[in-house]
Parts: sequence; structure tokens; C-alpha cells
Amino acid sequence: MMSTSHFHLQAKAISTPEMWQGLLIALVLYFVGILAVYVNRMLGFYVLGLVLVIYSLGMISALISGYQSTAGMTIKLLLEIVGVIGLGLNFYTLVLLTRWRHNKE
Repeated sequence: MMSTSHFHLQAKAISTPEMWQGLLIALVLYFVGILAVYVNRMLGFYVLGLVLVIYSLGMISALISGYQSTAGMTIKLLLEIVGVIGLGLNFYTLVLLTRWRHNKE
């Protein structure tokens, strides 16, 4: 969503099908990690952790892009809040995964 043209975050506009494709890929990666954890495979913890780290880096990039954006202050503030909440959720999920992994061992 942060790649759409009305947020003024990047020079190349992303089409709606490309946006949905990126969202679908993210959901599939999260689902594969969660499914692997559910099947009780230790590898699932690492897969899901890797997915969370990758998307956390993307959120950090979104925070930087939002800060450097030419969009209005309200939109910039909203994007920053969403990014910080997303980073917080990813960090909390990583903490929960680490605790759960230690309990399974």
C-alpha cells in the first residue's frame, strides 16, 4: 500500500495487481512459516523468524521513505505510526517464537 502513487513515496508508481501480488507473497510466506511451526518442525521457527526479519527491514525502509516523503504531514504521521506498530508486532512475535522454541526443546 505504501507503494501507491498518492503517498508520493517513490518515483515509479506500482500498479494495483503488483501490490496484490506482493501482499499474496507475504501472506504465503507467513502461512508456510506458521504451518511449519504447527507441524512441530523446528525449522518452522527459523523460517517464520526469517520472514519476520525480512518484513521488519521492509518496514524500516517504509519508515525512512515516509519521513523523506513529500506527502502531507497527516499522511506521513499515519504512515510512521503504522510502521512503528508493525515493527512492534514483528518484534513481539519474534520474542514469542523464541520463548515457544525454548519450551519445545
